[in-house]
Amino acid sequence: MLEPKSASIEDLKLVHTDQYVEKVKLTSSRGGMLTLDTPVRPGTFEIARLSAGGAILAGETVIEGKVKNSFALIRPPGHHAGRDYGGGFCYFNNVAVMIEHLRNKFGMKRFMIVDWDVHHGNGTQDIFYRDPTVLYFSTHQMPLYPGTGYMNEIGEGEGRGYNVNLPLPAGTTGEAYEQILSELVNPLVEEFKPEIIAVSAGQDAYFADPIANLQFTVHTYTKTTRRLMDLAQTICKGRLTMALEGGYNLEALPEIITGIIATLAELPGSEASEPYPPPGQKRSREVEERIRQLKTILSEYWKVFK
Repeated sequence: MLEPKSASIEDLKLVHTDQYVEKVKLTSSRGGMLTLDTPVRPGTFEIARLSAGGAILAGETVIEGKVKNSFALIRPPGHHAGRDYGGGFCYFNNVAVMIEHLRNKFGMKRFMIVDWDVHHGNGTQDIFYRDPTVLYFSTHQMPLYPGTGYMNEIGEGEGRGYNVNLPLPAGTTGEAYEQILSELVNPLVEEFKPEIIAVSAGQDAYFADPIANLQFTVHTYTKTTRRLMDLAQTICKGRLTMALEGGYNLEALPEIITGIIATLAELPGSEASEPYPPPGQKRSREVEERIRQLKTILSEYWKVFK
């Protein structure tokens, strides 16, 4: 286990505006509210910096070859934080800060973000919406907070086609997510050829999470981790890093995280257990239709879908 240090102010400002960083710092010094759902208690600024620093360390150690892959066990989460705003319990965008740090320090040019949190990462989308060097792929329940992430939100300018959203109906299973990986994520990664894959790893798509309605299981997360490891090994020298986002079932979350980390570490005989009897897993015709629609939208930008 590696112990992070706080992200520097300079690293935060590679992503966030000067005014926003100062706003979080000032609000944290006295306590207050960033948004109606995101309180800022005294000390929040320091903890949020440490969380971003954890994401930086997770990415940096992978690029430097100190570890094969990594999982940043950090909170507060980050993917709802944009350049000049926060929300949804997020203050600084941890994954975005990590990416800009790697770009700045190592001169990296292509990044892939897979965001499997049950909520759309509106902040991450906004930060990279015009950036063709970052391929952002999000699956998320819709309708649900924050109300963004429609299929037609595909980026702007040079970034058009590099922002990919697949909104999912309530009840979508892990079996359906395997189809999403096979038909969308794998082809995109193979064509884009990122230098690292970063996962916004929110575990709130779990079937017993109290604030959402998807049907993922512990096995969904471990199997998806294994598939992303294999994909990273083929495309980008095994470089895979994950940062914790959401997940609010306090019995299931430790099992899911343990399963993911054991999979990343390739520990034999370390199967994570389901804390509840899992629901049946099957594919969804509605999800299949949405995959087809998304392929049609993306065919203008990606050869694999023409």
